[in-house]
Amino acid sequence: MYRTTIFFIIIFSFMARAFAAAETVPTDIYEWVQASPRISYYFNKKEMKYVVGDDGIVNTDILEVPVLEQYDWIEIQDVIQKRRWNNEDVSTLGGIWGAEAILHIDTKKRTVAYLQQSYLDANWNSILDITSNRVDNIDKMSDKNLDRNFYQAIIDYAEKNKQELIKRQQGKISPANLQEDTKDKLKKNLKTEKQKVKEIIKLYGNK
Repeated sequence: MYRTTIFFIIIFSFMARAFAAAETVPTDIYEWVQASPRISYYFNKKEMKYVVGDDGIVNTDILEVPVLEQYDWIEIQDVIQKRRWNNEDVSTLGGIWGAEAILHIDTKKRTVAYLQQSYLDANWNSILDITSNRVDNIDKMSDKNLDRNFYQAIIDYAEKNKQELIKRQQGKISPANLQEDTKDKLKKNLKTEKQKVKEIIKLYGNK
């Protein structure tokens, strides 16, 4: 009975600390996308940007996005146990809160590459780097896959805020990208004008 009580006290304390840390996630910087029973998913909308090549040209087809995952205590235990099983270091994971990563999302190829990953403590300090060559193909993932939904939410947000991203971007936009942007604008304007004409015809037709 005593051991059971201690066990639940430890779990409650851990969950309370994790919840307190969750409250500090600034919503003006991080966009919350979804939560599974184990993980909450965020991306940094303030530091999201397009990739700039060595030539200084901005490629609006590839997004660079810092992301954040907050773990619950079950996910934390799962991470630790898996690392132990693989004989990997767990010495710094006693205070693990979640993980961060830098993603490159190629919106044309529909792929996601993980450039940097690390586990975080409750104060968002990096406590262990994650070595990974992970690359996900969005269209090969199930529609119910949480990672796929997360990636698509980032892509949708970037598309809706494309002009804002371009304005804050340091570097030159490639002529090809500018051409595509211009075509997209013309298509949207044309669609809007056609809609206006239909509405006018409908209005006068009802009189």
